[in-house]
Amino acid sequence: MKASYQKPQSSSALFKAAFALTVSAALSTQAVAAESAVEEGYYASLGYQSANVKAEGMENSLRPGIGSFVKGDDQDKANAVSIALGYDFGNNWRLEGEYTSAQEVHFTSGSSIFSGSLNNHYAESERVMFNVYRDLKLKGGFSVYATGGLGVAKIESSGWQGNSSRQYHSNTDTNLIYALGVGVGYEPVENVNFSLGYRYVDLGKVESGMNAFGNSRNLQDEQMRAHLYSSEYSLSVRYTF
Repeated sequence: MKASYQKPQSSSALFKAAFALTVSAALSTQAVAAESAVEEGYYASLGYQSANVKAEGMENSLRPGIGSFVKGDDQDKANAVSIALGYDFGNNWRLEGEYTSAQEVHFTSGSSIFSGSLNNHYAESERVMFNVYRDLKLKGGFSVYATGGLGVAKIESSGWQGNSSRQYHSNTDTNLIYALGVGVGYEPVENVNFSLGYRYVDLGKVESGMNAFGNSRNLQDEQMRAHLYSSEYSLSVRYTF
């Protein structure tokens, strides 16, 4: 039996079919987005943060004549509370201002000559940030988000060397900082959202004042320095008005 011949579709027909499929997919996507969109409005949020703060660059501290730098404890944990006021634009974008309460961390470092005379560096920070969020709505009230922020941190550095009677002068740094993060959200009822997130924050460089104690050179030439980075996990609740 002779096989029948089918004329191949022209490129014009293929283009029309592809165009129709593209338009159909776009309309379907818009319909899903419309169904999952939220109403725009102002919101307030309250959060609890658990942070692991790491101090880098402590080898740049000033401690002349004491041999080489010896690494000590360069990480510490701290908790804080945050409050934020923001605006949800109703198109999966949000913008907010956030305040994070003071949290104190403690680091140590030493020297190869005076092994028992550690620098004890205390850093207490609080900050204000402006954050932008991009939400992606999922089924069942769930969502995921990405966030970035810029802000200002006020960080007070103080501490002592060897024992608490050998104090450094305190010093306060005001740093421009940034943050990047991701998270998941859940909306059990309308306008109330719970979220669990992770955020990386560069808190900038900090330094204490010079030594207030007398050293072997009878000079004020010692100072603690560090660059602080914070890895934070947060649990927060948000209410949209």
